[in-house]
Amino acid sequence: MKNIHYRKIFIIFMLLIGMITNVYAMTDITVSEGYIKASIPGSSITAAYMTISNAGNKAITLQKISSTISDRIEIHEHSMSDGMMRMRQVTEITIDANNEVVLQPSGLHLMIFSLKQKVTDKDVIPLTLYFSNKTKINIQLPVYRYK
Repeated sequence: MKNIHYRKIFIIFMLLIGMITNVYAMTDITVSEGYIKASIPGSSITAAYMTISNAGNKAITLQKISSTISDRIEIHEHSMSDGMMRMRQVTEITIDANNEVVLQPSGLHLMIFSLKQKVTDKDVIPLTLYFSNKTKINIQLPVYRYK
């Protein structure tokens, strides 16, 4: 039987645990209360909503979103202009330090265009959020019928 150096294995294991803990400790961004609306029959678009929290001491910016269900996901905002509700694309969302931004109907939200598949309730859709501090967060959002 070969001589196994359990002490070396233990040290390597503890170093790996420390590295994993540091990676998670550096991520001050959390996403909660997220969901995607089920697609309407005959439509190839839908929307996603969530709360993005920044527990860090510096502002961060959501710059890009990707998913397997669409090659085109944009950040949009509803606003009142000349007595009419309008929707416009925004290039990014800044989440201030120790603050949160809520993406919700009639406000900031994600528009998902050219769906590659029908999105129905009971589906869970993967999204990847890309931030200015080089953080990339993979999330899984449930699909709900229109509320």
